[in-house]
Amino acid sequence: MNIKKLLSLSVVTLILSMSVSSDVDTTSSIRGSVNASGASVIAEHTPTGITKVTTASGSGNFSLSFLPIGGPYSITVSAPGFQSEKLEGIFLVLNETAIIEIELSKSAAEELVVTAAAGSNLLKTGTGTLLDRVAMDAVPTINRSIGDFAKMDPRVNINSASSRNTEISVMGANSRFNDFSIDGVSFNDPFGLNANGFGSMRNPISLDFVQQISIDITPYDVSRGNTTGGSIAVVTKSGSNEFHGSLYYSERDESNIGEDLDGNDYPEFAEEVKTFTASGPIIKDRLFFFVGYEEFERSNPALFGTVDSNAQNKAETLTTAQADQIKNIAMNTYGYDAGMINGASFPETHEEYTVKLDAVINDANRAVFNYSKVESYFPRKYNRGATVFSNNYYAKPPVIERSSIALYSDITDRLRTKLKFSRYEMDENDASIGDGLFPEARIAVGGDDVYLGGDRYRGANHIMVDEDFLVFKADYDNDNNVMTFGIERAETSVYNLFIARYNGEIHFDSIADFEAGQWSYLRFHTPIAGNDQVGTAAADFEIEKDTLYFQNKWYANDALTVTFGFRYDSILTPTQPHLNPKFLERNGIGNNQRFDFDLLQPRMAINYDATSLFGDRVVDATIRGGRGLFLGRIPRVWYGNAYSRSGGKTDYNRFRSYSSTIGPMPAASVADPRFFWLGPTSNYQVRSAWYGDAQGTDPNFEAPSSWRSNIALDILTANGYDVTIEYNRDEISQAVFYKDLGLTQTGTLADGRGTYRGAGDFWLSNTSLGESEAITVIMRKSWNDINFMTAYTNMDTSDVYALTSAQAESAYGYMQRWDGENVSSASSSYMAEHKFMATLDYTAQWFGNNDTRFSLVYIRKSGEPYSVTFDEPGYNSVTGNSRFYADYSLPYIPTGASDPNVSFTSSAVADAVMAHVNATGLSAYKGTYAPRNAFNSPWISRLDLRVTQDIKVFDDHKFIVYLDLLNLLNMIDDEKGIVREYSYNNSRQIIVNGVTDTGQFIISGIDHDDSLYIQNNDGQSAWNINLGFKYEF
Repeated sequence: MNIKKLLSLSVVTLILSMSVSSDVDTTSSIRGSVNASGASVIAEHTPTGITKVTTASGSGNFSLSFLPIGGPYSITVSAPGFQSEKLEGIFLVLNETAIIEIELSKSAAEELVVTAAAGSNLLKTGTGTLLDRVAMDAVPTINRSIGDFAKMDPRVNINSASSRNTEISVMGANSRFNDFSIDGVSFNDPFGLNANGFGSMRNPISLDFVQQISIDITPYDVSRGNTTGGSIAVVTKSGSNEFHGSLYYSERDESNIGEDLDGNDYPEFAEEVKTFTASGPIIKDRLFFFVGYEEFERSNPALFGTVDSNAQNKAETLTTAQADQIKNIAMNTYGYDAGMINGASFPETHEEYTVKLDAVINDANRAVFNYSKVESYFPRKYNRGATVFSNNYYAKPPVIERSSIALYSDITDRLRTKLKFSRYEMDENDASIGDGLFPEARIAVGGDDVYLGGDRYRGANHIMVDEDFLVFKADYDNDNNVMTFGIERAETSVYNLFIARYNGEIHFDSIADFEAGQWSYLRFHTPIAGNDQVGTAAADFEIEKDTLYFQNKWYANDALTVTFGFRYDSILTPTQPHLNPKFLERNGIGNNQRFDFDLLQPRMAINYDATSLFGDRVVDATIRGGRGLFLGRIPRVWYGNAYSRSGGKTDYNRFRSYSSTIGPMPAASVADPRFFWLGPTSNYQVRSAWYGDAQGTDPNFEAPSSWRSNIALDILTANGYDVTIEYNRDEISQAVFYKDLGLTQTGTLADGRGTYRGAGDFWLSNTSLGESEAITVIMRKSWNDINFMTAYTNMDTSDVYALTSAQAESAYGYMQRWDGENVSSASSSYMAEHKFMATLDYTAQWFGNNDTRFSLVYIRKSGEPYSVTFDEPGYNSVTGNSRFYADYSLPYIPTGASDPNVSFTSSAVADAVMAHVNATGLSAYKGTYAPRNAFNSPWISRLDLRVTQDIKVFDDHKFIVYLDLLNLLNMIDDEKGIVREYSYNNSRQIIVNGVTDTGQFIISGIDHDDSLYIQNNDGQSAWNINLGFKYEF
């Protein structure tokens, strides 16, 4: 007997293998060859007894697909005249193929049993990271979030500004372009408002429910789509023939977080997590179950307060006495209880349930049923700064349900199929925590803007999304070729009620003006059909997506495997948005274009065993790579803008005024605070009534897509070093570009940029600008129960629009620009140019046969890019266009005090500005403008530790104690581990007061570090500790 290769997987350490829905397989496969034609092959999943039988072809090849992941599996191969062999201990990995080559001996001896070696290779082509249950338990984590595991890939960047609302950027892409699935069912944000890209604000699934996590960057398999970022797939645990379960509990409070850099304690809070899981047989060998429940509760800390408070984030000038004065005015003059600023805290909850059934119908058919439900209540504030009264906060309460049923069938020894139906439902009705219909008032007090009243975007904000998804997939084994065919159909219905400023927005220049009712700016929006006809302004539409794909995996010889195929996606919105005839008259094209596009996506990948090319010092070498076109996910809010903002009868009127021409704001009652709706509209500036400005879509618009490629070399040396060198490249085929069809140039400023007037006819179109490339080196080594990994990635990603906002108006306005819509690609706001990683995992048995495990994760990365901009007065940019938001104009950098393109308000200002320019990177741009994202926030370093102690009770029962210490560097030195970032990747450093008659910028000052903050709202700039307890049985 001679087993040439045992290519299986038993993951014992971290493995770094280098919207509309898309089906993501939750299974794996085995490919093998044997030196006996017609040999019988039996694969058995040991925990459940699920058995698959096939026969080797005339050339000895065999394939098994749609197999449950994990294991262990045993494979028995027998043939007349040969000694049968049984291979045990094979573990399968999500979406990968285990390769087995066996030579049977011509002998009459008994069956030979061989145990597979751990850590062997898989047939890989693309790029990504895989973690199984053992690997996940080695990652230090307190939030138990998907981001904590995704960051283990060096090409992934986690935004550090918020440690709980995790934004996962893959290859420098916006997190909204990731595709996230649980058990093959989409769990993306179904509408596209959440920055993390998930349907829920917290972790979308409990860590204790998960069996494997896969983060794929270039999944060349044509059955994978829906991403121009990363494809993150989670597979939950399944039941087996033995009963198992777990109970987990942890709690934290402010004593578990270190002091800030100034020595202040973290604000009071309390947090509690409870988790339960159970699994086992309902009918032995036939029907299995897994159930899970998790409950998270948190009383959030009071992070914001007045300048004389003890808050972590203090106002600049607002005192407690002034805050009390404003609160009293709101109550006594307007009959409104504004709540509080100091001590504002709200409860946060998150509950999730999951049920999974695995059924063996007969030897040729098995079925899997999944159901889960997530209910959350997540309080937050929209307005920046510290001075927000508590009733201006709002809550996001999504309720999400997903279900699926899949049938896996062996039609013949060669043909295997999957038929799957899934459903996804989401309902979220956001509302202000206080009286949501009282108008949002902004009151200027010194250097602060104080907010009270209902949040201006939550007066009417309700989203419902339902999606049905059907997929059929077939694998056919034709000896040296395994062919895959698939067809998918997705039908989505979207309801989005969103009326910005339904409750109104009012600005006051002082506390005295607020008391007198003298406002300086007023804006409110009402449904055209009437104030009480809110539903008439909702976008209500459907999306249809059809997919067809074919792929051939050619096993050319023992060394070379070539995969090639295509994927075809077609997306259509059957109903047109309402036509705005004035829009058509103004722009020569209608705003009622449907989304109707398709894309053929060719892909090819190779895997070549290059061991023979190296000497004796290398025991295994693989060259792998590929290239393919990928159609990305479209946040459905982009569809919705055209349907909800038509400017027609189903839209809403918008009124605004910049002066209190209608007199003081009248007193209101809590019963009906919408007092300004009752006034004569003739007193307001009517910005748009029926058939005013609108939003539309280019008839040639396509969803984001990119050509993605990689080439990699994996080497395992004779002394045990596992090294990967990889190059990744993404080339934008189509990306999103917003324009204002009514934009007109009105003049030219001294530095050459234009001045503009905008119309607000926002148009969703495309650009082909942008690309990303990364070079990655990874090294792994294991010895004496120690597993070590180190990695480095150098990345360069560019894009045009950062797309930080869901509204077309905001996505267009919140873009740093120099000259109107004449924009080019620049560094992505989401990338880390340099990322170093190192992990160390050590397991010992110091107390009997109880495992003690230490895991260290160290990450050092460069800060995210940011832009330097003008600090501009009022609401308009220096170009005079209110559609380009103030404070987002890229600055002209003076050459000196006598630069003819600028006018300094004094010689002292000139000296201060030039001193700042000469001392910073701005000096490189004298005489021109500083490009978007030309600078980087400070570097970030972090060292995390996890200690796990097993305490065996009896049989398979044990206690597990988890000690997680995050940001260990900060515990050693309180000046280490600090996260400093520029908020919104924007720093308004050069203060301007407008322009002169000849177009010179009037520069009045400098703000050296505007928007540079120590990010610590969730304790990410201090050490954190957590003690968790689990009982497993």
